[in-house]
Amino acid sequence: LRLWGPHGQRALMEAHICVLGGTAVATETLKNLVLPGIGRFTVVDSAHVESADLGNNFFVEETDLGKPRAQVVCNWLQELNPDVKGAYLEKDPKAAVAESRAFFEPFSLVVACQLPEPVAEQLGAICQELNIALVCITSLGFVGKVRLFKAEHAVCETKPDSELGDLRLTDPFPELRRFVDSIVMESLDDMQHGHVPYVVILIKAIDAWRKGSDGKKLPTTKEEKDKIKQIILGMRRSDAEQNFAEAMDSAYKAWIPYSIPDAVKEVLELQTSNPKSDFWIVARAVSQFVRDCGKLPLAGSLPDMTATTDWYVKLQEIYSSRAGGDCAAINAHIAGIQRELGVDGAVSSEFVSRFCQNAQYAEVFKFRTLEDECRPCSTEEGGVDLAEEASDEESLIQWYLALRAAEKFRAERGHLPGALCGDGEAALSSDVAALTVMGTSLVDSYKVEGVTIDPKMLEEVVRYGGCELHTTSSVLAGIASQEVIKLLTKQYSPLNNTLIYDGLHGKSQVLEF
Repeated sequence: LRLWGPHGQRALMEAHICVLGGTAVATETLKNLVLPGIGRFTVVDSAHVESADLGNNFFVEETDLGKPRAQVVCNWLQELNPDVKGAYLEKDPKAAVAESRAFFEPFSLVVACQLPEPVAEQLGAICQELNIALVCITSLGFVGKVRLFKAEHAVCETKPDSELGDLRLTDPFPELRRFVDSIVMESLDDMQHGHVPYVVILIKAIDAWRKGSDGKKLPTTKEEKDKIKQIILGMRRSDAEQNFAEAMDSAYKAWIPYSIPDAVKEVLELQTSNPKSDFWIVARAVSQFVRDCGKLPLAGSLPDMTATTDWYVKLQEIYSSRAGGDCAAINAHIAGIQRELGVDGAVSSEFVSRFCQNAQYAEVFKFRTLEDECRPCSTEEGGVDLAEEASDEESLIQWYLALRAAEKFRAERGHLPGALCGDGEAALSSDVAALTVMGTSLVDSYKVEGVTIDPKMLEEVVRYGGCELHTTSSVLAGIASQEVIKLLTKQYSPLNNTLIYDGLHGKSQVLEF
């Protein structure tokens, strides 16, 4: 709740998640979603509990042997949080996908576990049509991958690790300018001087620098930036003044010119297929506001700083009042847009306010389809640079290729490599040879010279024999459930689009295919 707020929790509680499969990676993912309180989940699985499940799935017991796995894991998972409603279907996930969109229409998001590649492609097309998110998880031995897809994922709270904020130091708005000018540093006593907010100090330092800059608005060279710092230090009366130390730490904020981030520009200029959604109505209103004012609506938030209570409260009121005025202007634009589109019902004032507060971090994510991923293309078309990745010793691209080759093997043979072999090298050699042929064919399809598939990784995949290890699945499930929460709450930036996990060396890598 601390991370995603009450509106994020509300989104989780309203969600209905479909989980295809009842293996360890499926139950571990669901565990991580049931605990924070998703609304509902439905497990779709046709298998019955076998002895192999007892070794890797913590949500089955010995007394469950022979029972429908979907029913068993659903019952145990519900015990974790009685507020979450669980359901199950004794159905082959492949059959559910074959039913096309009708089966998946009630769901907010689909988690597909250990699904064969051709079926995952088909499911991806269904989710694209319904514009619901899809998270595919593959866990094999010590390696695995998580693949995300959504046709369009709009986020107004990406929450980047940025300390820049939205203080408008380089071009103060009138109310802020009047407040800064009202404070005459020379007339303050030592107590007051040591509690002047650093926002005021930085604006005064920029003003002083501009007087001797021959008309230059902001410093660009190191010497000019050092001059700003010298001005700040020159204003200080004592080394003990914490507010001036804060001003020095934040001095860089005073010379970074105001600009609208490229990702936000894309949002404001993007033509969407869903113009009547709340996000796009507000985004269009913000675009009109930017056209009129040249800037995004003010965020209105003020960081902690050394200041007297009166000055800090006054500064808060100034920023809050300006932000409220900008938000009111956005609401006026929204009303006009809704009339134009014939949309009934007001956009939530809470959402409008939240969008305005986070406008500088808004972003729309578009994921390449699973079909496109399975159809190798050039880097110009958006594909991964296979040659560059293959030449990088730290890259996990070879594990990705090995997993793809294993899927080709499963599609052709009906089982994963090594699943029907004995434990000896001789018994495994036949599957290794077949997998090598398929892996070579896969690499050749990329039409990249000098790249070959790593035979050691293919041998390792065969040795896994199609098994799923709980340790690997729990790591993948932790990552996947985190991404599910991002997608459902529409907060934070989701990984785009494939995470490869190497449990042998404790490494992971995100690649865009």
